[in-house]
Amino acid sequence: MKFEEELKKLEEINTKLQNKETELTKAVELYEEGMKIAKNLDKELSELERRVEIVTSAPGEDSIVTEAYQK
Repeated sequence: MKFEEELKKLEEINTKLQNKETELTKAVELYEEGMKIAKNLDKELSELERRVEIVTSAPGEDSIVTEAYQK
């Protein structure tokens, strides 16, 4: 599933959990599913963060230099 699709699913789960008429058993199932999705999204964001490169121009040159993103 794409990142955006997973995020949308997580938002749907959140909405269902906020519904006071959701039965407790169903709420627990939704919570577990939401936590799995959130963990996957966090993992994907971390992987993407590592791939980000900072683009800078080399001083006195017309060329562009890329360097790996570091926190």
